[in-house]
Amino acid sequence: MSLGNAGRIAACWAILTVGGVYAFVLSKRSVETRRYESMQVRERMRKANKGDYDYTTASDRRFE
Repeated sequence: MSLGNAGRIAACWAILTVGGVYAFVLSKRSVETRRYESMQVRERMRKANKGDYDYTTASDRRFE
């Protein structure tokens, strides 16, 4: 049984809708992975920056 004109249009819309939703899910997943990686980098930088520093040596330097 062949599809009529309305059936073909409905099938095309269904394919486009499913493809659009799938593309959205893939792009969202990609953005979330990049965001998670950048958050990990920030956390490592924050942890590396903690500690006691000796500020007297830095203030004694003079650049002339």
